[in-house]
Amino acid sequence: MKEDLLQLALKFIHGEIDEITYISRHDRDWYEVKELAATDPITFGILLRKLSLPYRRKALIHAFSLRTAELRTLLLGDFSESSSTIFDLTNPLKSRRFSNELLAQFGIIHRVPFDWAYKDRLVMERWNFKNYDFSGIALTCMEDLIPLLRMAEDRNRDVKGYVIQTNTDQECYIRLESRTDVIVVDLYQNDLLSLDKLMSALKSKSLTWSGFITQSVVPGHRYWTFIGADNESAIVRIMETEFKYIQNTMRL
Repeated sequence: MKEDLLQLALKFIHGEIDEITYISRHDRDWYEVKELAATDPITFGILLRKLSLPYRRKALIHAFSLRTAELRTLLLGDFSESSSTIFDLTNPLKSRRFSNELLAQFGIIHRVPFDWAYKDRLVMERWNFKNYDFSGIALTCMEDLIPLLRMAEDRNRDVKGYVIQTNTDQECYIRLESRTDVIVVDLYQNDLLSLDKLMSALKSKSLTWSGFITQSVVPGHRYWTFIGADNESAIVRIMETEFKYIQNTMRL
């Protein structure tokens, strides 16, 4: 049962069962990782850190409800025919090497530090922006983000990371996700000036925007998330399924 998977995850976290026992109870449904990611990012982060690398990647994919073809497009582009890539990423029997660019993009998509997509076994409980060194797209100012704020034109998601140089000579980092009915924007490493500029850019689009402070999988690291949509119901749906732990939001 679904509840059993959540209890098993907690037992694994507390060292009461081993990884093989925990993983062997799964079929296609990893209900508990979706629930933990939506309700308790800190506990979800602990689970991810304890999992070996292939299963950590698999847990992230299931938590974000990404289809294989969809993730392959996000990692390799629209015309990729590499059908084995996603399988190899999550197969513990494979030792295939992946490029830093691909793993960094995987980290951006799933909101985890680069090492969590790269290193096996226990990783550091620390946030960094190495993902953006390998796969970030440089923008000269926050206004350059405005034409990129658009819904996905098909049923597939689009997720990219952007690095913006601010007037204070401090870089800020943006994760921009487009879906058919919503836009999700994360602002990392932000100061008040960057936050103000981002909110001004978002308000230039005729969408309803809801913003809140998000807890990452790393304790102590938080960032701003903004969800934009034509319809309020789309924002409510995302909040109820992916950000259940958020209590207070701000409207732009």
